[in-house]
Amino acid sequence: MPIININGQNITYTIRLDKRRKAIQIRILPSAAVEIVTPGKLTQSEVKHIFTVKSKWLSKRLDKLASLAENPVNQQLESGSQLLYKGEPHTLTILPGSTKVELVLLPSELQLQLPQNYADHQQVAAIVEQIVKAWLVDQAGNLFLDKTKQWAAVIGVRPAKITIRDQKTRWGSCSSLGNINYNWRVIMAPLWVTDYLVIHELCHMLVPNHSAKFWEQVSRFSPNYQECRKWLTDNGKLLSRLF
Repeated sequence: MPIININGQNITYTIRLDKRRKAIQIRILPSAAVEIVTPGKLTQSEVKHIFTVKSKWLSKRLDKLASLAENPVNQQLESGSQLLYKGEPHTLTILPGSTKVELVLLPSELQLQLPQNYADHQQVAAIVEQIVKAWLVDQAGNLFLDKTKQWAAVIGVRPAKITIRDQKTRWGSCSSLGNINYNWRVIMAPLWVTDYLVIHELCHMLVPNHSAKFWEQVSRFSPNYQECRKWLTDNGKLLSRLF
């Protein structure tokens, strides 16, 4: 991949032609390389102009990626790894030799007990991932059910159905029928963020859009909603890094 130096920072980039596009798009790939998607060929001077214009935006995004890479939380699923649960890092401890499969929540630890035949299994990493994810999804279901009942009573609405999903681009959603979906990964966020998400979706039963009137409703029950939104924006990739 070619490299360009912008403001003393070397940036690796690639150019992808897409004749269906009407405008140039810049994306940062998981590898931290920059992808320029363009409907037509670009000269070197045009490439440099794009990077110069977008230099502040790129530096900010690349710094965030570098910070994420250095954060040990939610990096892997091995004994000693750090996993985020309700906003706090917990150490995953894998203990072989148990008589059953059990995941125990301790104050700062997630203790996974496995029978010896599981621990010796060639696919132990996949087994650990399956068990931990199932536990987190179950915890998310219980938490969102309780909090939705709690806040629905306060706000004065009655959701029809609550579903836990693995959504790729949304933390939650509310249909016109009052069916609410939550992304299970939010179980890793602090409880004050979870409260905001529940309030957000329930307020859509009062105002089915993101107008000023909607945010007025949200602010009644979640005065710090902007801080909550910022937390999800800043930590979204952290919540989505595993599984």
